[in-house]
Amino acid sequence: MGFSSFIAKKYYHSKSKWNIVNIISRSASFVLVIAVCSFFVVLSVFSGLKTFGDNYTKAFDPEIKITSNNNKFLLTNETNETKIKNIKGVSKYSKIIEEKVLVQNEENNGFANLHGVDSFYNSVVEIDSIISIGKWLSPGSENQEVVVSYNLADNLDLGLFNYGGGLSILVPSKKQKNNLFKKSFSSSFHMVSGVFNSSDVSDQRTLFTTLNSAQKLLGLNEKMFSAIAVKTNVNSNVVEVANQIKKVLGKEYTVKTRRELNETYYKMLNAESLILNFVLGLILIVAMFNTIGAVIILIIEKKRDIQTLYKIGANESQITKVFFKHGLYLSYSGGFIGLVLGCLIVFLQEQFNLILLSGTSIPYPVTFDFNNFLIVIGWLLVVGAGGSFVSSIALKKIKL
Repeated sequence: MGFSSFIAKKYYHSKSKWNIVNIISRSASFVLVIAVCSFFVVLSVFSGLKTFGDNYTKAFDPEIKITSNNNKFLLTNETNETKIKNIKGVSKYSKIIEEKVLVQNEENNGFANLHGVDSFYNSVVEIDSIISIGKWLSPGSENQEVVVSYNLADNLDLGLFNYGGGLSILVPSKKQKNNLFKKSFSSSFHMVSGVFNSSDVSDQRTLFTTLNSAQKLLGLNEKMFSAIAVKTNVNSNVVEVANQIKKVLGKEYTVKTRRELNETYYKMLNAESLILNFVLGLILIVAMFNTIGAVIILIIEKKRDIQTLYKIGANESQITKVFFKHGLYLSYSGGFIGLVLGCLIVFLQEQFNLILLSGTSIPYPVTFDFNNFLIVIGWLLVVGAGGSFVSSIALKKIKL
């Protein structure tokens, strides 16, 4: 153990003659414990909310979505489908029809976004994960079924399986002109088989029915659809698979990944993450001023000891290192305790769901992300070293 390390540890572990020095040192460590603990917990909560939001995007958006640049509806092209199937990394795909419709239940009505989906849809998109009541569309069922949002069911006063009325879907008729004697809308009656819950406004207006039902309602050919949703294999790179699909299909089609479909959402998350790290870093810097103050007061209190060290042969560099290392001990000990406490809080919330979202039974989302651990460690190392360096410089300003 070096000379400076030995003296610094002695000052760190022993009590000072001045009680004010002991109080300030303890308070400096305590403030760092709280700051570092809060830093890690807040980052973990942000990661949890990000994961929570990602689960909703996975429930509505596929990993890759293919649409036409020129036409609203696509005509099934077996050659293109074969090409998509043969691309390495493609696991499954599903055909979708999307259209804005009018929905009605007795005197209640409103607008909705109709999604007609085939039997493979719930294996390509994780829609099952957010269905809170009832079930997903029955494959091959002769009954006309729909899955609606909780918000839409509430507005239209809908119940499951025709309890409390069914849902009528209306679209402008293409075969008949609007006049006094002919209907201007085509309609079909559906029973609600399931209800999903979502906080996104656009998703709250979404309803799902079978692809065949949507095609009949819209007067489309059985081979017509709006988009293709693609799911990739577990170990595949989504971006690379999307690029392969673009090469195979050509410029007539638009191919987007889930991140590209929600580009604004992910840009907002990245911006919020940067701002959050910056603000929490500033809080940690402010907390470090307590450590700087504690070291400066210790220098004043140890004037006689410093003079003694000079007389027995210690040079200025060695004395400076003593107080620099003392500052490091104060900073890193408090930071380490705060990080352990933060990890414990996140672990308990993740395992036992101690805190719930206000007004719900949903546990407050947190995620133990190792990247957050590294971020906090990085900030602590930099800020701790900087604060210790600043406090050790004070030795030159104080008359001994």
